[in-house]
Amino acid sequence: MIKPFFATCVLCSTLLNSTALFAQKAQIPQALSENLTVSGQLDDKTFRLLLKQGFKSVIVNRPDQEMGNNISVSQLRNIAEQSRVSVIYQPIDNGKITQTDIIEFSKYYNELPKPILMICKSGHRSSELFNEALKQGLLHE
Repeated sequence: MIKPFFATCVLCSTLLNSTALFAQKAQIPQALSENLTVSGQLDDKTFRLLLKQGFKSVIVNRPDQEMGNNISVSQLRNIAEQSRVSVIYQPIDNGKITQTDIIEFSKYYNELPKPILMICKSGHRSSELFNEALKQGLLHE
């Protein structure tokens, strides 16, 4: 009986380690405010699940042509339309947020139905965009 138990423990340990590695790579959506959540890279299944949580608008900051992007804004838009959710495509090159980008985002944020889901590769540039607009007093909460 010791050998099967040991084998089970080794298998469980391997699965837990694999799951931990996956969890580190997965991008978990993060709420930055009551009205806005940011997410990193998504696949169509995860996007559908997020939309079921009640988001009314989506802003995509990741350029379609960015290396490693596995879902285009047109694919996201097609999925979102089935849930009657609007998608805004505001591509921003990684590390290159401009004042014009911040102002444009602010207009979207102030006009779109909430809550809003923002998507980029890791969630960082979307978070930075939101935080800069907030710091400059451009967002109407």
